[in-house]
Amino acid sequence: MDWFDRGGIVLNDGKDGVLEGLGTEIYPDGVQRTFNIIRNDCVGEVSLAYFMYSLLKNNSKNDMDKSNICNKHHNYYRTVSDNMASINFDMMQCKEQNEFHGMMRWTQEAWGVCYQDDVARAIIPQLLKCFYSSDIQSKQGMQNTVIGNDKYLQECVYALEFLVRTTGTDGTRPPRTDNINLNSESIRKLAGEPANCPSAHYNAHYLAALLLGYKLTGKEQFRVIAVKGMETIMASYPDTIREQSQTQEYCRLILPLSWLYWMTGEDKHRDWLYMVASDLQKFKHESGAYLEWDEGYKASMRNNAGKGENSLLASNGDPVVDLLYSNNWLPIGFIQAYFVTKDVYFRKLWKETARFMAAAQIQSRDQKINGAWARGFDVDLMEVFGSPADVGWGPWAVESGWTVAEITSGLIMGLMEDKLIMFYLE
Repeated sequence: MDWFDRGGIVLNDGKDGVLEGLGTEIYPDGVQRTFNIIRNDCVGEVSLAYFMYSLLKNNSKNDMDKSNICNKHHNYYRTVSDNMASINFDMMQCKEQNEFHGMMRWTQEAWGVCYQDDVARAIIPQLLKCFYSSDIQSKQGMQNTVIGNDKYLQECVYALEFLVRTTGTDGTRPPRTDNINLNSESIRKLAGEPANCPSAHYNAHYLAALLLGYKLTGKEQFRVIAVKGMETIMASYPDTIREQSQTQEYCRLILPLSWLYWMTGEDKHRDWLYMVASDLQKFKHESGAYLEWDEGYKASMRNNAGKGENSLLASNGDPVVDLLYSNNWLPIGFIQAYFVTKDVYFRKLWKETARFMAAAQIQSRDQKINGAWARGFDVDLMEVFGSPADVGWGPWAVESGWTVAEITSGLIMGLMEDKLIMFYLE
């Protein structure tokens, strides 16, 4: 949590948003480039980290308050989290009563672009805030917490409804939509034919958001489309559409499959969760991390050296892990799987990935990187890694939302397992 403040990532206590992170370039004076883009997903994910930390501080019974970052009252972190939510729902969401109503814009620059995966990771944090704030005091014995908070829940519904209107008959959505290419006719066309995008990278978190939205609102349409979409993805498994690696796809499926089983209770969906978790173990390293692997080298991010963003993977079996596209999803994924199934197997997996994250966290005198995690990591050398073929994410590149916030939130969820699991009891 220190990194977000000291690294200058959170702007004006969240009122001006969150920077995307640190870029590849190190300039001649030693300064590393900062990504100054305000992205909806990074804002939402960092908002969740601040919210979870406010809960952790509120319930801490140890001596955490001796550390610098913990001198602030837990309400400060909740306030910052709410400030970030305002960025997404009061500024980045389309309010006009037309076919674009509810669309959440990608960035403050890409005003007409909508990636459903990014939107999902912008609204899942707010849905979780609503969920964990519902009667939280009576369930947990927690003190001084908001009860029955549904702030921005309706805005989350609007965002999901726009995505649903542009989702194909197979329950998947094309990787992105651009408003300049959309009108009433083209939207009907998108909804009237299969999108043929069985990709966890593009659709898994979107479907997870629908499932959590259904849990909070009871909107049956959300559940129906989420089930259809997950079944479409799993019908292609393990040969789903891959962006970075096969490992990435497996890691991304743990959370949505957990929530799928949570919502349906079907044995088939439970079996899918255990199958993917078991298949993921084939890539496991003794450090507790999961190596990048791509059977058949089918991932699309395999460009010629120096031609753009590239997968970290050179050869299957290399001791390289990805903390931007793969392992970063597992702290939340495994602990949510434990909450849903109550199976200590998933708690064990969470503990192992948490131990790795603690070992891989950057320790540096440079406050811009101290406490963060970089995109790539060599688990044999236990050192930050960068692919010479990649010009998008160099060795010390750090993503605020996808990496640091996702990992931090998942670690906190595990630390609060005894209290949070109560929300998953029938």
